[in-house]
Order: sequence, then structure tokens, then C-alpha cells
Amino acid sequence: MRRRADFRPFATGGRRPILAILLTFAVFSTVSVASSISATKHSQHRASVVEVAARQRTLAERYVKEVLLARTGARVDPHYTASVLARSAAALLNGGTAPPVYGDDDETTLSPAKGATLRAQLAQERRLVVDLTATGSTLLAHGSVARVPLTANERLELTDPILRLRVLAALTSNVSLNAARTLASSTDRNINHLIVLQAVLGAAGLLASLLLGWALILATRRQTAHFRSLVTSSTDLVLVLGTDGCRYVSRSVTEMVDRGEAELLGSGFEGLLHSDDRVAVDSAAVHGGPPEIVFRVLNAAGEWRHLEAHVTDLRQERWVRGVVLNARDVTERIKLEEQLTHQAFHDNLTGLPNRALFRDRLDQALARAKRSNELVAVLLVDLDGFKQVNDSLGHDAGDRLLREVAQRFKHIVRESDTVARFGGDEFALLLEYVTERDVVALAQRLLDGVARPVVIAGRDVSLGASIGIVLNSGSGHSEELVRDADVAMYAAKDAGRNRYEIFCPEMARKAGELLGIEHELRLGLERGEFSLHYQPEVELATNRIVGAEALLRWQSPTRGSVPPARFIPIAEATGLIMQLGEFVLRQACLQTAEWRRGGLVTDSFVTWVNVSGKQLSSGTLGAVVREALEVASLLPSVLGLEVTETAVVEDGLAGDRARGELKKLHELGVRIAIDDFGTGFSSLGQLRHFPIDMIKVDGSFVQGTVDDPKDAAITAHLVNLAHALGLVAVAEGIESEGQLDSLQDFGCDLGQGYLFARPMPADQIRELLASARPERANPDSAVA
Repeated sequence: MRRRADFRPFATGGRRPILAILLTFAVFSTVSVASSISATKHSQHRASVVEVAARQRTLAERYVKEVLLARTGARVDPHYTASVLARSAAALLNGGTAPPVYGDDDETTLSPAKGATLRAQLAQERRLVVDLTATGSTLLAHGSVARVPLTANERLELTDPILRLRVLAALTSNVSLNAARTLASSTDRNINHLIVLQAVLGAAGLLASLLLGWALILATRRQTAHFRSLVTSSTDLVLVLGTDGCRYVSRSVTEMVDRGEAELLGSGFEGLLHSDDRVAVDSAAVHGGPPEIVFRVLNAAGEWRHLEAHVTDLRQERWVRGVVLNARDVTERIKLEEQLTHQAFHDNLTGLPNRALFRDRLDQALARAKRSNELVAVLLVDLDGFKQVNDSLGHDAGDRLLREVAQRFKHIVRESDTVARFGGDEFALLLEYVTERDVVALAQRLLDGVARPVVIAGRDVSLGASIGIVLNSGSGHSEELVRDADVAMYAAKDAGRNRYEIFCPEMARKAGELLGIEHELRLGLERGEFSLHYQPEVELATNRIVGAEALLRWQSPTRGSVPPARFIPIAEATGLIMQLGEFVLRQACLQTAEWRRGGLVTDSFVTWVNVSGKQLSSGTLGAVVREALEVASLLPSVLGLEVTETAVVEDGLAGDRARGELKKLHELGVRIAIDDFGTGFSSLGQLRHFPIDMIKVDGSFVQGTVDDPKDAAITAHLVNLAHALGLVAVAEGIESEGQLDSLQDFGCDLGQGYLFARPMPADQIRELLASARPERANPDSAVA
């Protein structure tokens, strides 16, 4: 009996089919492996392209940050980032080598992009990069970005340079992201084709081939998931959050917080979050949004780092299963923004809020007061005497004084009150929920605080303050309250300084009237409404006219004849006194020259012009006098300047300038007289060193020489003092024969007053000069 042959699948008879099958499977496997390898290479190349494209977003954002930092003087190099952006954009489109972003990165070699859609997207990205870097370069050069031509097909009507730069960066990021997604979609299609091929080969192949194909499919899917996550999530710092806490952190995160990965995973990262930001981060981890969040993380050094994160919900992605945070460390940007914001709303010298922040807080306070019917108080404080300190001790001393005053004010008020500096020596205070009694008490404490001496440069410096107060229950506007407080502050100055005044409507009326006079003064200068009157100066011993004082007169078409006492202080306060002073000097010199040409006056005749302290301290008076004399072809000796005691003895830089200017003019030959002598507080020791020729005794003493023994004694003393110093004595305001007799008995040299003549226009004094000597006038019958 024959034995049944054993089953031998690899026997010769069955070996050939098996070998054929194996050979067939080997061919299929080879084809499968070859196609997989090819697909993998294509995927790796696409991954490189995706990485470079996604990296463009980071580069664009970094370029914007570096441009803004470079404008503040920070040591950054936006031009290098611009170069990397441009070279990477060119490599993505046309192939080539993409440069590294950081020092430890490698260069990436890319092939030219394929596909019309992808090339169009990358071409648009390249144009946007050109527009972005051109705008950044123009911004760094402080040029106008509106003139930068845009090559991309984007219509930007933005004129704000920084906003335009950020919009171009955002457009660049979006186009790069879209290009990366297009490439990823292409990769997905190729992978799907490979899956079909692997399924066909696996169904007909050996288990090993099926396992191999399946492994390749799994590897390819993992790679696809990685690519997709990279495209949508690629920035410097990467975190993956889940319901169980932090599931992944990139190395850059651990380096930033200087902690190990194990310390951050799970609930460790949440423990480093700022308490105010935990809700936002937890919400993003649970709900996958919002798209952008900003939060703070504590590093090992105890510093809070600000992170700006893009939130991507990948909880449904098999290989992620969480929410991805692509974050950037924006701490320096936040600090810069806070610094710029602080500088925009605070005074650099004192650190106090400035005018803009004060107005904003005042608007809010008025809104609250309107709802609660409570009082809001605004106090405007101007330091009296600060200019003299600044001029005499220097600006550094003045700055120290302002800082000290600011600190004193902050200690006097409540924490809820606002102390601001408007500029110069002007401060403003905002008080809420107060009564008028509270505000008055505070104003007095402010005055007392300012009055306490401050030691600066080894000297005790004391100041005063003029304070304007306005109270409101929420019915006004911030501009009105500040204006009214300013009016009240000037009312305090007019009332004697070092005091406070509460605003009332009458103050506003007076301020409006003064403002109107100022406007009319300017128009009067333009329209020629000013003229000069002249009052003769008489030699008392001979009754001969030896000079004349030029006095400014204003004939306004709306106000009529305006007294000098009315408009001169306003002209001094507004600076118009400089123009008026030049007018008086020119006209007086021209008129004197006309009298001389007509033979009406001798070479000893002097025309006197009053000069203000502002003119003396301006440093330009000498040039104005020389020009007036030159135009009129006059010798300096026929012109006299009358100055007040206070202008000559003033302390500080202004006083030094005034005395220096008088000395130069006196050396030139111009006569100098001290006007209203006896009413000031000049030192006799100083007086003998001043470059003067004449003392004019004030009329208030002269008019009492007959009836008041004290005035007579003072007048006699002043005349003797002038003679003792080798000066000429002139008496002002002589109105009676008795006064004249007394002055002649005292030995007074010259005089002027209504007894001789009132101030008169040039044509009238011409007739008086022609008559050789004036006739005594009845002062009661003279017309002013």
C-alpha cells in the first residue's frame, strides 16, 4: 500500500507557484516600498516647505516688533529679519536655500513650487513681504508710508504707519498660512492615493506585506497629523492643554520659565499662571477658544512673562487630543507699550499725571458727580517767585524745587485725589466728594506746604502760591472748569499773590474783558491807533524847557481814549509791550530829529522814554535803541530812558540782564533815569553803582511838600541824595506854585507837572517849544 505523500508546500511541484507568488508579492512589495519611499520623500520635502512657509508668520511678526523697538532706540536688527523674510519667500516660490532663523537652525533646500494655486499664493506672499519691508524701512527712516508703492494686490488706505505695518504683517502671515494649508491638502490627496494602493497590494499579498503596508499607512497618517498641527500651530512657544492639565510643552517654554518639563506637565503649568489670567487659560483649554489670549507666567527668577497665544482646537485630532497654544513672549512689547502710555499721560520731571490724564479723570469725575449730585473741585496752583529761583540758581535747582513741591502736594491730598502738573510751575488738583469748607482748608494747607523752605544749593528757598478754585456738581465740562480755575488763579495773583480765590462769574467777565482788550491792542498796533504825547521837563531855576517825556496814548475806535494804566499791564502780561516799546522809541527819536531840524531844541534837549522791565531783561533793547537812533540820525545823548527801581534791583538772571543792558546803553551815551524814585525798596548801596544820570522824585511826595511835613522832608532828602551821588534831581507831578517854591528851596534841578503843561500831542508841544519858555498853566483848567 502506497503511503500518502506528505504535504510539502515548497515541493518542486508547488514551489514554482509559490515562488511565482512570492516573486509576484516581492514585485508588489518592491513597488509598494518604492512608492512609499517616493511618497515619503515628497512628504518630507513638503514638510520642509510647510515649515518654512509657517515660519514666515513668525518672521513677519518679529520684523514688526523689531521695527517698533528700533524706533525707540533699542539695539535690534530688523534689516536682518527683512533679509531672511525676502530670501525665504523667494526660495518657497522658485526653489533654492531658505536661510536659518536662529543660530542653531540649519539651512533648508527647497524645490520650485508646483501647482498654479500654490504658486499664486506664494507669489502673493513674496509681494507682501516686499511691501512689508519697504513700509518698515520707510518707518525707520521716519518717512511717509503713504508714498510707499504697494506691489501686492491689496488695497490699503491706511495712513497710520504703525497700523499699516501691522496689517501688512498680518496679511503676510495669512497668505503664508494659506499656502501651507494648500500644500498640506495636496499631501493629503497623495496620501489617500497611497492608501488605496497599499490596500490593493495588501489584499493580494502576504501577511507580512499587509503588516508592512499597514505600518507604512500608520506612519504616513502620523506624519500627516504632524504636518497639519505644524501648519496651524507653528510659533516659538508651543503648549498642549487638556482637561487633565498641560500635556505637552516645547523646549522653548521650559527655557523661558527656567523649569524642567516634569514641573510643567499636569497641573504644574497652571500653578505658574497669574491669578487674574487662570480663568482665560482654563476656558481656552476647555472650550478651545477664544482664538487669541494673553496671559502671564512666572519664571524661576520671579518675573512675570507676558505671553500672547494663538489658540487652536485640536481636541478631535487623534494624535493631539488637546488645545494647542502657539505663544510668543511679548513681555518687552508690553513693557514698551506701558512705558509709552505712561509717558503720554504723565509728566517726565515729577511723575505726576499731565494735562491729558487730568482732563480724562476730570471728565469721569464730572460724570460721577452728575449722578451722585456731589461736588467736584478743581484747584489750579501757580508758584509765586519760581522764575526768580530758576533764573538765579539754575534750571537744575528749579527742577529739584518742582519735584519737592510735587511730593509735598501728594502728601497733603488724599490718595483718591489727583495731583497733576500742567507744565512750568503750574499744578492742578482734582478733588471729589468734598465740601467748599474742605477745599478751602486744603488750599490753606497747600499754601503752608509751599511756604516751608527748601534747601537747594545750600540756600533756604521759600515760595508762595496763587491758587484758583472752582467747584462744580457735574453740570459743566472739563475745559470750562480748568478755564474758570485759571481765571480764579489770576484773580489771586492780582489780589496780592500767595492766596487762594474761589471762582465767581464776575471773574469770568473781567477776564473776558481783558482778553478783549488784548485782542484790540493787537489790532490797534496793526491799524496805527497809538500815538505819542509829550510832557515838557522844565529847569526850575530858569523856567526853561530842557526836555520832554514821551507818553504812549491809545485812541480805540470802540473804547475811545484808553488810559495807559489800563492797557500797559495787559501789554506787559501778553508780551505786546515789546512791540509797543519799539514803537515809542522809533516815534520819539523821529520826532526829536524833526524838532532839531526845525531849530526848536538845543543839543542839550533830551527826550525821555519809559522802558519796562521786560524790555530791559529781553536782551534786545540795545539793538532797538541803536536802530532807532540810526534811523533818526540822532546822537545817543539826546535820548533818555526811564526805568523803575524794581527793574534795576531785581534779583536773578533777569536783573543781571537789565543792569548789563543799562550799562551798555549808558556807555553808548544814552541818559538813564530812575523813575518814581522813593516808592521802591532799592538799596542805597546798590544805587551808587547803577549807571544812572537822574533821579525822578515820585509825585506822591511832591504833592505833599506844602501841607505834609513828612512828604516835604522825604522830598528834600531825595533831592539831597541825588546831589550827593552826583545825579540830577527831577520832581514829578508839580501842580501848584507852593509846591514849586518848596522844590526850589530844596534845590531841585528839574520838574514836570500840570503846573507847566499836561501831556500834549506833537503839534501842540511844537508851539510850546517855539515860544522859548512855557507859561504857567492853571492845572484845574487844563484838559487831560
